[in-house]
Amino acid sequence: MATLSRRLRRIEEPRLMAMGLAVPLLLILAAYGYALTSVSPTPGGLAAAAGVVGIAGTGLLYAWRAVTGASNE
Repeated sequence: MATLSRRLRRIEEPRLMAMGLAVPLLLILAAYGYALTSVSPTPGGLAAAAGVVGIAGTGLLYAWRAVTGASNE
């Protein structure tokens, strides 16, 4: 456990939070993908999936930008 703790302390906070949020978002997208194969998609469901991808992608790009956490943004 100490090895994991040391590794997590080296990762910057915004990136660590982005990784923590990426896992549930991937699970949500996997559920949308499964639903596409088992039922006929509705426009509202497709719009919701596109919204999740857009919001998550924007957040991940923000966390991985060059000046994460810098005071001179």
